[in-house]
Amino acid sequence: MQELLAELGGELLAVVAYALGTLALSLLGLVAEYNSLQRLLGGEGLLAGWFAVMGLVALAFAVNLGREKLLPRVAADE
Repeated sequence: MQELLAELGGELLAVVAYALGTLALSLLGLVAEYNSLQRLLGGEGLLAGWFAVMGLVALAFAVNLGREKLLPRVAADE
């Protein structure tokens, strides 16, 4: 019984960790993209480009983490 609880607890912890990581990377990417837009409107083109690229990288990592790690674990729990 305790082995089953430990296994389920470990899976739940992994799902929560991957979900929080995906959410954090998504938020970071959105904030960077918003900051990029604000810098572009303020006339700082180079810095706006840097924030845009970093935002896209963060969003790409979020999508990758969600697709490769989170979704298979959530689908396996059904």
